[in-house]
Amino acid sequence: MPWWNEKQTYRILFITFLLGLAAYFLYLIRGLFLPFILAIVLVYLLNPIVDRMERRGTSRVAAILILYLGVVIIVTSVLMYGIPRMINQLESLGQAIPAYTDQVEGMVQSIQQRFADSALPPGLQQILNERIRWGEAKLMEIARKAADLLLALVGNLINFALAPVLAFYIMKDLQPIKKRGASLVPPRCYNDVCRLAKEIDHVIACFVRGHLTVVVIVGILSGAAFALVGLEFAAMLGVIAGLAELIPYFGPLIGAVPAVALALLESKWLALKVIVAVFIIQQLEGSIISPRILGNSMGLHPLTIIVALLAGGHLFGIAGMLLAVPLVAVARIGIGFVWEKLN
Repeated sequence: MPWWNEKQTYRILFITFLLGLAAYFLYLIRGLFLPFILAIVLVYLLNPIVDRMERRGTSRVAAILILYLGVVIIVTSVLMYGIPRMINQLESLGQAIPAYTDQVEGMVQSIQQRFADSALPPGLQQILNERIRWGEAKLMEIARKAADLLLALVGNLINFALAPVLAFYIMKDLQPIKKRGASLVPPRCYNDVCRLAKEIDHVIACFVRGHLTVVVIVGILSGAAFALVGLEFAAMLGVIAGLAELIPYFGPLIGAVPAVALALLESKWLALKVIVAVFIIQQLEGSIISPRILGNSMGLHPLTIIVALLAGGHLFGIAGMLLAVPLVAVARIGIGFVWEKLN
């Protein structure tokens, strides 16, 4: 029988068509991915606790509701303490920005004047002036992007509120969902697909739980250290330093820049103390915190991680840098699986 008359061929073509249609549909609704991504993060964070409570005799729905209640109490307590302080610090920062801007402009003008008074060749002076103006433009661009990011976060409040609802239904029916997915796998490749799914699940779980734990620890340590050395806006800068830890290698530098810059505007001695504090925290994070919590969970060479971060940042900005490492880790598992089957 010719190949085009075989049922297997029609089945493969039909499945390929369905996959293409599903991919196109997902592309059309790509703007709705955020609540689902946040819901998956919540599932990875909370489901182990729900499973443990269920094993002790609590019904699954009750376990989820009890856990949600506890999370709401904790988050509300933190927000009641932290939000007013953050708002006060933001107001203080807004009032201090004109003074900081005047200081930066004075420093830039001083540098430009030194170059103008120096015996540098005119061509080199022009290049240096252009680089200084380029630096000013970049700083303004960073400030605009930060403001746009804050506005985007406010605009996505509905997505943030929808994520716990989606996570509730996913956790409530997680076992039926897994069984349904397993029933769709052909028997001849069931073991391979299950092994591949477990490896991917392990990588994502380690990234979500481990990195968020590191974020919280580094954020608390940074905020406390900044307050201890007398830096203004310590709580806000600690949050920034903690969130930056989601980006491997470059994250600590990104998180340290705002703190060092604000300290430098006040005094060189304060900037030195902030640098020392950041250095100590990063040594603790690199030698104790991350190895104990994360280990080598991604299974990636450092050079691979750096290239992935650079590529993700170039293509998709901060979001690309955040997602680059877990996506590359998942791709490594998939490529290794296919390579194993081809050999």
